Amino acid sequence: MDERAEEPLINVQHVFQLSSYGVKQEQVTFPRVTMSSHRWICCRHTSRKRKKVDCITAINLTRKTPRSLTWPCVADSAMMNPRKPWLALKVGRHFQVFNIVAEKQLHRCTTKDDVQYWTWISDDIIGMVGAKAVYHWDLSPPADLGPQKVFIRHGRLSFCQIIGYKADPTQRWLALVGLFREFDNESDNLSCVSGLTQVYSVDHKYSQPIDAQAIAFATYRRSENILPSSFLCLANRSPAQQGKLHIIELGPHKPGNTALISCTEQLFFDESDNCDFPVSVQICSNYGLVYVLTKLGHVKVCDIETGTHLSSASVSPLTLFTGAPDSEGKRALTVDRAGKFSAVGVHERAFIEYTRTQLKRPAIARRLEKCMFPE
Repeated sequence: MDERAEEPLINVQHVFQLSSYGVKQEQVTFPRVTMSSHRWICCRHTSRKRKKVDCITAINLTRKTPRSLTWPCVADSAMMNPRKPWLALKVGRHFQVFNIVAEKQLHRCTTKDDVQYWTWISDDIIGMVGAKAVYHWDLSPPADLGPQKVFIRHGRLSFCQIIGYKADPTQRWLALVGLFREFDNESDNLSCVSGLTQVYSVDHKYSQPIDAQAIAFATYRRSENILPSSFLCLANRSPAQQGKLHIIELGPHKPGNTALISCTEQLFFDESDNCDFPVSVQICSNYGLVYVLTKLGHVKVCDIETGTHLSSASVSPLTLFTGAPDSEGKRALTVDRAGKFSAVGVHERAFIEYTRTQLKRPAIARRLEKCMFPE
């Protein structure tokens, strides 16, 4: 696919720069900057006014002009709740959750083992990944029982750096994502990054490892179905090859719906970018589009029902490392290595026409038109 010809179909809107909120560019990194939803970005950085003072800055994205709150704080990592004004902090094996509006501590716990990765997987649950198992800390009332073991990590993830953990909206399906470096026979070095995802069924207590560097869950109603269902999208690229997008409609099957679907389609990468790979998958349910963001700053837009790669564009010349769908389910939000926060979407009418006439996919075009311009 020729990205230059397709780029006008995709709109990349620069919203703001993290440096405007006191976050230095060199501190815009994967561990320091987190975005758990379209509502908040949380940054761990040093103060510009007082160089040796560590700070946490939470930027509220729901306002027309994003507003920030900053506190002096020493923490290994920090993350805002996806919906509530709750800030979670980790210091060693100690975790604390604060209400930033009421300015009080709500919950605290100490884990027995080191936590390699943690994140909010819902409004009330923090997922914690240890060396051998995955735990859930459920903060919903009536009782806070502390972290509870949910499943054992698959052995193939033992040598991976854990970079993601997600749950589907029903909490019946979980996915743990790890990356590892792989030997490249052509260049004789360890330059290629591969990914492995452990998909776990809570109902069946069964795990399956799948090659994937980035994943996302979402609720979506297929055009021929009565009821919405949970979807899992996995993006992967093996060294020096084209990528793949796996789309799985998850069970259990709902009465009145057609049979569950599963498909795999190619993700097209520029052959000169051998080191590029998916870093984030965002599902925009209202339009039925999947946005695959890559390490070298590209976006691949795909159809969720067929997996078809529809268009590509350049979002940034720098690495993209975090993202979330917007509040309307139409665009993908992302942050690049320079701290540029952007919203990525499609030019609806041009995108539909391109899908119909250039790609010769009239069925997809009709579905997009129905979603984008409902009667």
